[in-house]
Amino acid sequence: MNIAGMGLVFPGGAGVSALRDAMSTGQPSIRTCVEKEGVEVLAVPAAALMGNPVLAPARRADRFCKMSLLAATEAWQGCAAVPERVGIVFATALGPHATVFRFVNEILDYGEAKTSPTVFSQSVHAAAASMIASAIGIHGPTLNVADLALPFEEALRLADGWLASDRCDAVLVGAAEELSDVLAHVVRRMWSTSVVLGEGAVFFRLERTGGVRVCVEETVSSDAACCLTDALSLGKQPEESQREDLPQGALCLSYAALWGSTRIGVAFHLAAAVLMRREKDLRKECGLLSDGRIQVVSRCGTRRRVITV
Repeated sequence: MNIAGMGLVFPGGAGVSALRDAMSTGQPSIRTCVEKEGVEVLAVPAAALMGNPVLAPARRADRFCKMSLLAATEAWQGCAAVPERVGIVFATALGPHATVFRFVNEILDYGEAKTSPTVFSQSVHAAAASMIASAIGIHGPTLNVADLALPFEEALRLADGWLASDRCDAVLVGAAEELSDVLAHVVRRMWSTSVVLGEGAVFFRLERTGGVRVCVEETVSSDAACCLTDALSLGKQPEESQREDLPQGALCLSYAALWGSTRIGVAFHLAAAVLMRREKDLRKECGLLSDGRIQVVSRCGTRRRVITV
């Protein structure tokens, strides 16, 4: 499968160009604080979700749906496949949990008869994928993957299967996670304030030809030019354990300081890897002197996935 397009929104801004600039300068994203819990976070700036005509269909949507739609629309640009032959695979670990708790609070405060049907409709995990399909006009298969361990990695493999089986000519595969007071409370209780939570959404348009070739494996190659480690993904293996999987002497990088600790950090690292493969100047700025393969390595318990571009 090949990555023919991609789009994202992260704490550094919206769009692939924002990620490229952040990688080039090496400046981490600006932290804010959840005052109620005293936890530092990397939040998507409000300006990234305001004034963009792409978000007109999502004017009443929650933050989770808006981030997802913005990233998916950017990745969709330039797709020539007919809508009936385009699929969507959307991955998330925690889903729109902020909206879920908002809906629960409304039930507790006002009773079931007075809760908002709009809030309820956006509290389900599949709401974002549904909004993307409706706004863009995609009529192919749509599936939501909710997994606490390797959500994006499994979604990527499923999308590859859809292309290989000729079920689709193109697949929008992506992932999103959001911040919330509840998540900040859990992190403070379980992982202390040393964990800097993040949020955002990233999508890729996969096709059979063109773009950057990508494959999902389980073994790290010894001849990789560079390994990007998903070391700060929330609840996954610590950096020390992940580095045991990497070949000795290989250039190992992590850009987690740009998007924070999140279960979908590997998706953002894949976007970084694609940019490095596309742009020779960016590779040099990142310290990579060859144009060899780049591998994104993630691990959760005994499960390991390696995405090679």
